Amino acid sequence: KRLAEDTFDYDAWFEYAKLEEDHGDSNAVREVYEQAVSNIPPAQEKQYWKRYIYLWIYYAIYEELEMTDLDRASKIYDACIAIIPHTKFSFAKIWIFAAKLHVRRKDLTAARKVLGR
Repeated sequence: KRLAEDTFDYDAWFEYAKLEEDHGDSNAVREVYEQAVSNIPPAQEKQYWKRYIYLWIYYAIYEELEMTDLDRASKIYDACIAIIPHTKFSFAKIWIFAAKLHVRRKDLTAARKVLGR
């Protein structure tokens, strides 16, 4: 109901994703995260983007830890980095998480490339 009223209620998306993780199948969880991250904040101000970025992070962590799909997790981080309006602000956390994923994959060259962008 909360999401029907406000699709930018990222806390509601977190709760919905958690429910699906606890009771749903992987396709349902992925669908929830995909729907959630498709709701890009309307204003390019960092305060509106903080919770939104955490949706991306939780999605990538879900793919890495629960689904053990490291390639998909990497693509999620790349998509998130591409969406952020870097001319206005950035989020160091997303860059670090993306680089650490590459380090865990033992791909140090890719980790350096992520941090060198």
